[in-house]
Amino acid sequence: MINLKNLLTEAVCGLCFQWAYRRVLKGGPFLELVHGTIYPPYYHKRINHAWVETKRNVFDWQNHGRGRKEGLENIGMWVDDDKKQSEIFKRGFDKKEFYKMAKIKVDDKYKKHEAAMKMIKQQHMGPWD
Repeated sequence: MINLKNLLTEAVCGLCFQWAYRRVLKGGPFLELVHGTIYPPYYHKRINHAWVETKRNVFDWQNHGRGRKEGLENIGMWVDDDKKQSEIFKRGFDKKEFYKMAKIKVDDKYKKHEAAMKMIKQQHMGPWD
């Protein structure tokens, strides 16, 4: 029997750990890879997630890296204005707003070299530990 909640979790989780790992390795020195959990309102439980952030902004594959409008709905950040949406996708989400809307709980943060060492040691792109 197909379990709808499992399908939704797989759709949301997707490839976030791989995307975030690759993005932080290709990015500049101010990017951090973050592993944690989010609380999608439709799922009613916390799920593992990965994203990349700077001091003020968050880049998240499910919710903006590919311009996925439905991703914004997942965390309650739906923006109906295409121009504003385009700006968010370019510069990233405001970190404080993202943490509040997605009910973020951070497990670990990694700089580029730390992420590379973890991946080599663990032989996968996350989650680690």
